[in-house]
Parts: sequence; C-alpha cells; structure tokens
Amino acid sequence: MKLLTRIITVFAVLSAVTAAWGCEKKQSEGGRSDVSATASSTAAISSVSTEENKAATTSAVSTEPAAVTSAETTVSTTAAETTAAAETTTVTTVTTEQKETEAPKKGFDTCIDAARAYYDAYLRGDPNAVYDMFCEDEIEGYHAYLDTEQSDLLEGKNAQVMFKRSKVISAINDSIKRIHSIMSEKSSVPPEQWTTSVAEQTLKATGENELKDFNKQLGTHFTNASGCGYVYYKDGNEEHDFLGNSCGFVELDGRWYLSYSTVMHAELLTYMDIYR
Repeated sequence: MKLLTRIITVFAVLSAVTAAWGCEKKQSEGGRSDVSATASSTAAISSVSTEENKAATTSAVSTEPAAVTSAETTVSTTAAETTAAAETTTVTTVTTEQKETEAPKKGFDTCIDAARAYYDAYLRGDPNAVYDMFCEDEIEGYHAYLDTEQSDLLEGKNAQVMFKRSKVISAINDSIKRIHSIMSEKSSVPPEQWTTSVAEQTLKATGENELKDFNKQLGTHFTNASGCGYVYYKDGNEEHDFLGNSCGFVELDGRWYLSYSTVMHAELLTYMDIYR
C-alpha cells in the first residue's frame, strides 16, 4: 500500500514537469522575439509546479506512515484480541475436557441400586466392577482391625499386603466362576441372561446398636447398613432356581457401597489364599 502511493505521486510529478516542458518548447518555436520573456515565464511556472509537486510529494510521504501506522496498530490490536480470545477458548476447552474426564462418583443413590449393580456384575462376570463398589473407608478399617485385633491370624504379616486388590479380585473372580458353573449345570442359558430375585423386600436394615458396634470395631462412620441374605438366581424355569451369594451394604454421606467386611466373611475368604 505504501509503495503504490509513492509510485502514483512520482507519476503525478513527472506529468506536471512534462506538460510544462512541452508548453515551453511550443512557445520557443512560435516566436523567437519573446524568448527571454517566455523562458522567464516558463521557468516561473516550472518553479511553482515543482514546488507544488514537492509539497504534494512531501505531504503524501509524510502522511502515509501515519495512515499505515494506524492500520498496523489496528491489525496488531485485532491480532492481539484474536490471540487472547483463542487462548481463552483453549483454556475453557481444556478445563471442560478435564471436568468431563474426571473419575465418576463412587457409590450409589440407594441400597437397592447397589444390590442390583452387585448381582449384575456377577451375571456379567466383572470382578473389577464388584471391587470398585467397596468403600475405601471400610477397606482401611478392616485391614487396621486385622492388624491390631487379629494379628495372630495373619502370622505377623501386614493385612494391606495380604488382602491387596489383586488377591481380592482373584477371589471375586473365583466366586463368580462358581455361580456360573452352577448355572451351566442347570441349563444352557448363558449367565448374562439369568436374573436375580433381589428386591426392596430382600434387603434387611441393620439395627442401630449393631451398626454402632460395627463402626466402633472398624473405626468407620456409616449412617446406615443393610443385609441381603437370600437371593435366588433364575433363568425363567423355576426348577433351575438356586440360592446365590449373600452380601451387605453400608451408607456414607448419602452414598451406598458394597460392604467389604460382610462380603469378605460371607463369600470371599473361601477363595483367598492370603498366605500365598
């Protein structure tokens, strides 16, 4: 843009000079007697034209940088605003993605939801899902209880090591295999197509005093607990129904969890070789 303006200005100056020079030539050829006067007049016109063109050129050159500077400032400001907006959008996007990838909230809204999820995990054959239903507070409390009150049973070994996640999941998997084995003996219906009799009425609330003793023993602060002792697995044929694994559930801060210590004693210890 700056270069184009300068070129136009130069052409304007050259045109003015060429016109003046042409006029002077015609006058000199038409009358020799007025050569001095014409030359003087032409020189004056040329001088004025030259001064005007210089002034115009100087004005064009001096004002151009200001215009360009203003444009450059506008472009610079716009670019800065665009960059800032892009950075804000990027930060917002990253923050949103981080929120979306946060770990899902543990526990369940109701005890019956927790019970159904537990037996569904057995039907699907998903031991990891079962383990993730436990409350970390109860796991830690149970291990601490074993270390302090039942240390003789562990032969001096650390409960957290002897009951580490991999061993517990292996025991859950063996328990699931046993249930599936019974199903295969009774019918050809695959495990995932079986159902259970779990319902609100199969859940029995734990008494206040019993819950208080439970919390005291494990050092926990559960507000409610329920047991689920009699659940049948069904494939649609009543002759194939059989009594399945029992379980218990505890509530903390409005969320329900599978009771680690209850399931451990009712089912999992049978499949654990804690000394291995």
